[in-house]
Parts: sequence; structure tokens; C-alpha cells
Amino acid sequence: MAQMMMKKPPSGLEDGIEKISATQELGLEHALLDRIMLAMNHTIRMAGKGSKSSLEPCVRGCELIKQVVDKHHMVMEEEEIYPRFENTKLADLARVLKDQHTEMRKMVARMENLASKGSDVDELRNTFMDFHDMVMAHAAWEETCLFPCMEGTWSQSDLDNLKETQEKHEKKLLGEDATMKIYGMVSELESSAGISGLKDFTRRAK
Repeated sequence: MAQMMMKKPPSGLEDGIEKISATQELGLEHALLDRIMLAMNHTIRMAGKGSKSSLEPCVRGCELIKQVVDKHHMVMEEEEIYPRFENTKLADLARVLKDQHTEMRKMVARMENLASKGSDVDELRNTFMDFHDMVMAHAAWEETCLFPCMEGTWSQSDLDNLKETQEKHEKKLLGEDATMKIYGMVSELESSAGISGLKDFTRRAK
């Protein structure tokens, strides 16, 4: 359990997620995407070293991104958040963030196609790294600028309404216990990529 492979959620996790704010939930979703990308990167690195391991985890990772990130996280931002910044000093940032969503969707489709064919690992790696770098920058700007501004300028009622909308939308997509289902899918992806837990990413200084 210490390695957080989520065979069984640790005590308090589900209740804790219920209590976090709307912006904290968006940040948690960024972190789940990070874990998906870690599994995909691990798979691509192994393939690049000549391993006979399948690229199927990359395909599954893309499917999970489309199912959860594209159809839920991105939609919430595009419909409920970015429009609120159209006439503010963060209008340009919101436009760039929305444009990046468009490019991310294209890259995910490209990665899924490449991983399914399995014939061009180099192009898959390059596309993944472009996707990874954009996602990291995208999330960093949201978490250090956009989300704090939401907390500072939106009313508590607006923030509470956003949280309720997030939960309803997630439930509509995945049914009851949606968040725990997402954790489970991410854990299954990690297992399929050969990742046993957090310890696998520990590196020692030389």
C-alpha cells in the first residue's frame, strides 16, 4: 500500500477528495494525467531500448486521456472557467490554454495511431515529448496563475457551484464513485506498463 498501486484505496482518500476545493480537484486531475504520462514514457523508453514489450500501454494511456482528460477535465475548463476570463487581464492566457487543448487532442490521436501501429517508435517518442512538455507548461501556468486568481476573485458560491458541476459531469461520464474508478484505471495502466509503484521512479545520485 505504501507504493500507492491502489489495489485498495488507502483510508481517507475518497473522503478527502470529496472535501477538496474545485481548483484543488483540477490540480489533482493534472497529477493523475502526470501518472498516465509516466506510464506512457516508461513504455516508450523500454521500446526504444529494444525491448519486445508491447506498446499497448501507450494505446491504453491515450484512450484514458481521451476518456477522462479530454471529455471531462478539458470540457470543464473550456465551458466553465476560460469564458470567465475573456474580459480580464488573463484573457490572452485563457486563449492560449484553450488553443493548447486543441493541439493536445491532435497529439493524443497521433500518439494512439503510432502506438497502435508500433512501426515508428522514434516519431512516437518525439510526439510524446512535445505533448509532455506542453502539458507540463499548461498545468504550471494554470496552477500558478489561473487557479489562484479564481480563488481570489470568484465568490465562494461560484467556486462551490463549479465543484458541484465537476462532480455531476464526472458522474455522468463514469457513474457512481467516478473518481475512484479513475484511480483504478490509472493503477491498471501502471501495472500494464510494468510499474510496481512509486519506488520504481527513485533515482540515486552518482
